[in-house]
Amino acid sequence: MKILYASYFCLATLGSTLGAQATNPNRFKDPEGITADPTGLRRDTSVRAFPRYPRGLQEKGITGAPVAAFVIDTTGRVELETASFLNTSRPEFAKAVCDLLPKLRFQPFIVGDQKWRVLLVEMFAFNNWPAPDSAASALAAHSQEDFATRPIVKVVEQLVSFPHCDSPNIR
Repeated sequence: MKILYASYFCLATLGSTLGAQATNPNRFKDPEGITADPTGLRRDTSVRAFPRYPRGLQEKGITGAPVAAFVIDTTGRVELETASFLNTSRPEFAKAVCDLLPKLRFQPFIVGDQKWRVLLVEMFAFNNWPAPDSAASALAAHSQEDFATRPIVKVVEQLVSFPHCDSPNIR
């Protein structure tokens, strides 16, 4: 089965409630130092990493498309503690994404001579469909407007309560 992978440089809608999660307000260090404009951010293509489809789910034909928001630091690495899941997905898919994130590399986001931390949203589709999951794609596309209009500090305040890589049901 082929894993489809789509990247979206936007912030997913934050209005839905995903249930109570253990929150750590310190997951996002220095929120004021995060930019909401990922223009020019590119994945380092020398590192070809994809999430591993959970074996039991792939064999049963179970599909999913978790949408994750996370911060890319000034060296191009994912700040794993910031990874937040914006839609409901099976914990096995979220864990596969959490296992992948430390392997991803991006070219640093530079404005002028200054490197910035960037909030990025990506959808990871676990299926054999020729197109990305339409609900997850719509979530990401609709949220692009929201991303552009919200102060990043307010966005981070909401992301803190979303399921994340350290959530008990994902580990």
